[in-house]
Amino acid sequence: MKHVLSTAIAAAAIFLIAGCEQFSTTYQRIDASEFRLLDFIYEPADIAPGDTLTLTAVFAGNKDFDVDNIEWWISFNVIHDLLFGTETVVDSARLEPIARRVDTVFSPNTRAVSFRIKIPDDIARRSASIPAKWTDMLPASVAALIPVEFKLMSKNQVIDAVESYLQTAESGEGPSIENLGYVPYVLQFFTVPICVTAKIREQDRLPHTIRSSHRVRYNSRLAAAGIEGIPVNYNPVIKKVVVFKVMENITNIDDKDGLEYQEIVLDNSGNSVIEVEKGYSYFLDALTDNLDYTLTLDGNRIREGHYVYRQFQLDSEEIDRDRIHHSKFMSFDEGGGKITFPSDERITKFTFWVTVKDEVMNELMRPEGSALAEVSGRFVYK
Repeated sequence: MKHVLSTAIAAAAIFLIAGCEQFSTTYQRIDASEFRLLDFIYEPADIAPGDTLTLTAVFAGNKDFDVDNIEWWISFNVIHDLLFGTETVVDSARLEPIARRVDTVFSPNTRAVSFRIKIPDDIARRSASIPAKWTDMLPASVAALIPVEFKLMSKNQVIDAVESYLQTAESGEGPSIENLGYVPYVLQFFTVPICVTAKIREQDRLPHTIRSSHRVRYNSRLAAAGIEGIPVNYNPVIKKVVVFKVMENITNIDDKDGLEYQEIVLDNSGNSVIEVEKGYSYFLDALTDNLDYTLTLDGNRIREGHYVYRQFQLDSEEIDRDRIHHSKFMSFDEGGGKITFPSDERITKFTFWVTVKDEVMNELMRPEGSALAEVSGRFVYK
């Protein structure tokens, strides 16, 4: 079965990009006067039909903003265009009546809201993203490579087969992996998107709308039932947040071989110290664990990658007291996390947030995992 979905699918997969953006607008600098999203965290990352998903939205910035001014919507019926990666919401509903909301605490510098959302058992059957004749959504070159006996099955027949496998496996009579060789590949075509929308209403302003897309598939239930060979994606684990202080002026730190550097571990006590010296390069990074393996469209088992998104907030009292212009603030190079420190040394206090997301090439509709960490401290200029 490894060669059933061949390089023709891999070529088509160039166009298979994510639809709804995780952030409708991204902000590297979090001002105390604005209310900004840090991350939408889905737990578990790999959710199956009928299971309960916990969505935690973490915000920072304006601490006086009333989170009740956020209007939440959800759509379980979203059309994903396989060729162009676009997504269209077919219908949506207010989230609050169908989910249990909990106001949670992520850190003193953030606001967090969680929702426990029951995924409909029949979400795959009802999703307009998969047509009744499911091979119609595939490019001809891809459809030609699907096994004939499987290609002749309708959408509901495929789902019936998967759920039948689940029932027998959960009863202890599950089929062997030899009989399921095609399932990990076909599951990619039977993954369906959902979309959560947060409309942030601020006085005298139009709503700031954030859309977050996630994926629902059978993988986690099949794996939990003991069926081997089914890839499951878990959220990354941030082991520690560090600043690499490199003893020379460089633009990136992708390859540390031959470099002399110091590793400064940051925490959220407010006591972390970054000594800023001229002639050195500094890079903010998150060291992670829990890298998962998956199966690509062409049958290869590969390991996912993790990438880091960085945000910061400076101390508003320092800035306001000394009337420091924003042009003197700090910034990150998003390519490798290189830090450009404040040009005004009266800026001494910082809060950093790092969001780690996972990614893999050539797997269709993979749910994205993420993790968020906050650290804080002060700059000491040498």
